[in-house]
Amino acid sequence: MNVLTTTWRQLVRRRLWPVALLLIAAIAAVPVLLTRDAAPVPTPALPEASAPAETADADDALAEPVVAKASAADRGRRRRVLGARKNPFEPAAVKKPKKKKKKTTAPAADKADTSTDTGGTNAPTSPSTGVPAAPVTPVAPAPPKKTYPKGSLRVRFGDPTADLEKKLLRKLEGLPDGTTETGPLVIFTGLTDHGKKAVFLVDASLDVTGDGTCQPHRSSCETIELAAGETEFFDVIDPDTGEVTAQYELDLLKIN
Repeated sequence: MNVLTTTWRQLVRRRLWPVALLLIAAIAAVPVLLTRDAAPVPTPALPEASAPAETADADDALAEPVVAKASAADRGRRRRVLGARKNPFEPAAVKKPKKKKKKTTAPAADKADTSTDTGGTNAPTSPSTGVPAAPVTPVAPAPPKKTYPKGSLRVRFGDPTADLEKKLLRKLEGLPDGTTETGPLVIFTGLTDHGKKAVFLVDASLDVTGDGTCQPHRSSCETIELAAGETEFFDVIDPDTGEVTAQYELDLLKIN
């Protein structure tokens, strides 16, 4: 009793006594409500004809197998696809190389193909222009290039008061070439200075003047060196009288 009295006083003090009354009333009402029978729920009436039909359709759908054996009519109906049928195990066909077409040029039409009917025969006649054809002059072949021995010289030699004679002078050949009683006075002995100068052996009876270089000295000229385009004069001195008996000019044109 003390517990109930204390609890009730606390509820009144805190102004919660209405809530306590509601809880007591709810606790008392729950057994009364549970003892009552619930009213049956009415079921909606279904049409008599539709129920058996829907039941039969459902039974047929369940009875029909998912996978059925194909009939002869089903085998006859083939699936149609685009393209031709192909055996997957057949090897691919080899492509033949394309043949190149040869270009054929049509023969040029004859410009002078004019025919006249003379007694049933066609004879081509060429038109006359009135201009005579120009004569064709044969082209002469070019003359072969003249060649010279390697290390040879092209010179002009002779009396300076007359026309000089062109000569081809090879190594160890002399000038003048056997026209004097004493023999050659100047002898070509070879090339020097990397082939840019020609060396001549000079006779002791000659007095040398000109563009050449005397060795060992101009006063005692034993050999003379000439380059292409240079000129040298030789005076033949009589050893007894000291007079000039002959004079020669040597022009070195080219070193081959």
